[in-house]
Amino acid sequence: MRIPLVVVVILALGLGLAGVAQASAIRVVTLAPVEDVALPFSCDWGYDWAERCYRDDSDRLGVGGVDDKVWRAALRFSLASVPSAALVVGAELSLWYDRTCVAPFRRRRACDERGFQFDARPIFTARWSAQREVEFGPTVASALIDPFASAGWVVWDLCDIVADWKSGGLENDGVLIKLTDAEEDFGSSGPSFPSSSYADSWLRPRLTVWYLPG
Repeated sequence: MRIPLVVVVILALGLGLAGVAQASAIRVVTLAPVEDVALPFSCDWGYDWAERCYRDDSDRLGVGGVDDKVWRAALRFSLASVPSAALVVGAELSLWYDRTCVAPFRRRRACDERGFQFDARPIFTARWSAQREVEFGPTVASALIDPFASAGWVVWDLCDIVADWKSGGLENDGVLIKLTDAEEDFGSSGPSFPSSSYADSWLRPRLTVWYLPG
């Protein structure tokens, strides 16, 4: 079982020598999204907004600007399989980057060689379809893709927000993945990540949670 180094370090610092033994008691669960969709933002909500500003619930989660909108990926995970008394000590969201990017007119294209930087932000809207743009909070984690990067997993450290969801300190309304404010703009295309309906199940989004049983 792979345990993130940061988890072992935290346990060792917090529990002293007992941290090594405590680390061996850590359990891990890998979760698939119960809901994931690409949402349009900054779209011109004119009379034909339903046609131009649609939500993309396909096998891809688009991120970045194209046409008259910017795409952001929304994902929600159920934590029901994590025991109620468990202590969350680590959580990572992983999306697969295969060098595919969003393109105009609902198409996709090969990404260019530039890098990307992403923010993860908690969503504060329970029903994503209830508003044209969901409400979201401040950045809780960041990740990047280096220029000229090959295909691979992009990972966000979501330990704090997952712990808040589990404890009830924050409603679990999902997480929003977007390009950073400095990079996000119309025409600034970004990755089109495989979604939970992607044909290859190994490349679908996943939330890995490490916890100590209560």
